[in-house]
Amino acid sequence: MTDKITDQPDGATPLDDISGLLRDEITTREQLNAAETVNILSAEDWIEGGHLGDVFTVGFYMKLHKRMYVEVWQWAGTLRSVTGARSNIGVAPEMVPMELGRVAMDYNKEWETHDQESLIPFIASYHHALIRVQPFNNGNGRWARLACDVVIKRLTKIKPITWATDTLNADSDERKQYIAALKRADDFDYQPLIDYLKELNT
Repeated sequence: MTDKITDQPDGATPLDDISGLLRDEITTREQLNAAETVNILSAEDWIEGGHLGDVFTVGFYMKLHKRMYVEVWQWAGTLRSVTGARSNIGVAPEMVPMELGRVAMDYNKEWETHDQESLIPFIASYHHALIRVQPFNNGNGRWARLACDVVIKRLTKIKPITWATDTLNADSDERKQYIAALKRADDFDYQPLIDYLKELNT
């Protein structure tokens, strides 16, 4: 685990601007991860409470991200924009709303016709599509994983799939395999990500 709050493992969204951090006592990456984890637990309680509405909308994506990080970051739930946003991650900042809307629309249609036996291939593709946009300043990986879990919980009777438990540790083999699979998906090869999720859920 790195000490500086701006340090991050390979594949993480660069965190070079901490001006939106709401808690002065957070000075290390470990403290930041702990604070975010507590906030995410409260978001999971909100999910358990139901009343989520349509889970394939930009509005829901923003609400979910805000619930996950509102106690830690001022910009929680705010889409990455041209003003003050990094332009070298994901799609161009000005394209974020349109691309995120396209993902929501495309996967809503795909979900309506998908076979539940092919749940993991659907989730692998959906997860990568959300990650590819990188709609928020930070927290995109955990947000995208939880967004996938919400789809399963809201629209099926199947329990959420298992994700690797050590994806925040830069030296974790789990993280290295996960990041490598996402990079392969960037080239439209989803099989490594599908295999990765199947291995965790057998």
